[in-house]
Amino acid sequence: MIAAETYVKDIHDWIDSGRAFKPRTGNLQRSIAWYMPSENSARIIAQADYARFVEFGTKPHAILPKRRKALKIPTPEGYIFRKKVNHPGSKPYPFFFANLQDRAKKVAIEFMKALEGVV
Repeated sequence: MIAAETYVKDIHDWIDSGRAFKPRTGNLQRSIAWYMPSENSARIIAQADYARFVEFGTKPHAILPKRRKALKIPTPEGYIFRKKVNHPGSKPYPFFFANLQDRAKKVAIEFMKALEGVV
């Protein structure tokens, strides 16, 4: 539990420091949390459905309409419609797996502090 809290806090600190992505809505950062699936384990998650694309980036790909005949794209003059758009891809902005060595050290320190209180 303490290790998961420490890891999540470090992810938030990493994002807040500007070393990861620049938050637009705060949705991705708010979606980072932890829970305990069992008594002896904790799981850390980023629930935003696009979190992996931010973490790892994307390759160039086509964007196609899902429910309509065309994509509706806003412009300063109004809207334009396209049946397909070629996205150039996006670079990764690591936040979840970034700085793993330092995070592991912080987690270990917090874990040892918790053990001192038990023993």
